[in-house]
Amino acid sequence: MSGNIRGSRQAVQRLVKALKQTKSTCVTIEQCCGGTLSRSIMAQPGTSSVFYGGTVAYNTKKSKPLLLNQDSLHNQLLQSSQRVENAASYRQSKWEWTAATSVAYCKAMGVDYAIAEGGAAGPTFQYADEMTTGFAVIAVAGKDPTTQKIQVLGQEMISSPTNHRQDNMELFASAAADLAARVIAKQHNLNMEEENDLGLIRSITKASQEFLDRATHIRTNPQLLESLESSPNAKFVVLKKKASQVLVQQDDTTKLVPLSKTQLAELVGGEENIPQATFLGMVKSLDPSNSDSDIPYFGVNNPHEDGDDNTAAASPAESCWVNTRTHAPLFSHNDNALALHATAYAQWQQQTRHCIQCGHGPLQFIQGGTCAKCSNCNAMSWPRQDPSMIVLVQSQCRNRVLLARSPRHPPKVHTCLAGFVEAGETLEDAVAREVYEETGVWVDQDSVKYQGSQPWPFPQSSMMGFWATADPQQEMKLDEEEIVSAAWFDRDEVRQAASIHATTMDHQTVQQLLEQDDKLSLLIPPKGVIARRLVDKWLEQT
Repeated sequence: MSGNIRGSRQAVQRLVKALKQTKSTCVTIEQCCGGTLSRSIMAQPGTSSVFYGGTVAYNTKKSKPLLLNQDSLHNQLLQSSQRVENAASYRQSKWEWTAATSVAYCKAMGVDYAIAEGGAAGPTFQYADEMTTGFAVIAVAGKDPTTQKIQVLGQEMISSPTNHRQDNMELFASAAADLAARVIAKQHNLNMEEENDLGLIRSITKASQEFLDRATHIRTNPQLLESLESSPNAKFVVLKKKASQVLVQQDDTTKLVPLSKTQLAELVGGEENIPQATFLGMVKSLDPSNSDSDIPYFGVNNPHEDGDDNTAAASPAESCWVNTRTHAPLFSHNDNALALHATAYAQWQQQTRHCIQCGHGPLQFIQGGTCAKCSNCNAMSWPRQDPSMIVLVQSQCRNRVLLARSPRHPPKVHTCLAGFVEAGETLEDAVAREVYEETGVWVDQDSVKYQGSQPWPFPQSSMMGFWATADPQQEMKLDEEEIVSAAWFDRDEVRQAASIHATTMDHQTVQQLLEQDDKLSLLIPPKGVIARRLVDKWLEQT
């Protein structure tokens, strides 16, 4: 990060030079840079004619007056900080907020350009299990010369290699000034030579962010679906063993191996043997300059059930099959979404044999495999989601948590209590009932608080996570059919368990861990599952 300060100064000098040469004006809106950008611009001589000022929306809850007093901008910022479920959604929300904010400020302030920045500088992050270094999204809005409409002219996501707050504030301010200078130079055909330091910073920090757009509007267009499936850039997420396993890299089992249609045909013995594919969506880039990034993804359940589960037999070279339930939590957010999306539909298609209305069939899977239509009565049906809850019960002093082990879990693995929501039951009542039924412990009234959710298609659950408190002095009475053991664990015990990075829900992995250290007293689920997110968030509350 050495050179950031020099790079930042150069970037701001280029920005101010571009503004003066074109007699343009600008404003800034900063969310995590803390005024570093506007302060750097003001430090340049003679900027009052081109820079109207800057806004720092630092306190999310109290920043509405600073955001033009607009409910839409304030609500978007609140949502990005409080109501998203994971790091990828958090980053995407900043992408959307900076775009909307830059346009709104450009219109309201009557300037030629508005620069908006939003992100997280560190050193702590909201999604600590998925995000360990800083990032910022920068948007520059101005008037499009063709349409004369104010719109986003440039937008980038910047990723830092560190979580050092001050360094990141300098870095993000530098990147914002650099992007704005490039936008202005492009609009006015300026020949502005770039300094080496800026090119280096950009090459290090420019993020390649991708996300899954489920593109539900495409499902009802069979011609477009057929075209996408036949396109040379189409990718297929391949499952087998009744959709319980997914194809991954042999040397890194946390990464999916999506196949091309040619590779898929080779795997199943010819294109005529490819089973019906399910449309998963389009994987897109958050980088607007990457116009060729939209890639159609499909899920297929490999009909060839032979081959050892963990070897490359019956799989393409340098790939292998892994259990989706135990390994998907270790995938990146995008790969996890693709794997679970494909698994959910494949398992539903396998289990759905008769019409839910007339009981007959056969059924035809339409709309890209996401809808079942009866050939007898034409009734249509979609996958069912069973609501379930999972809860981290804390002692009233918040220093201990109640964790339990199920008979299906490997030795020493204890996790949060979970269960299904009964018909006509509130989620809060389900939490209290399940904790009592499984352990004999009553949670405190009104202590149940929602924390997040996770799809869990094993076979068809949607799991909602909660925190609750209870008196640890209560006598425990275990449901021995559901729970092998349960106990209250303190922070030191749980923190020690959290330091072990492995697929702890896999029996073979746990056996190896215990052979290496027979004194291990507690293991907890791996990062990536909601049970671990509930635990990690509690560990942060020290």
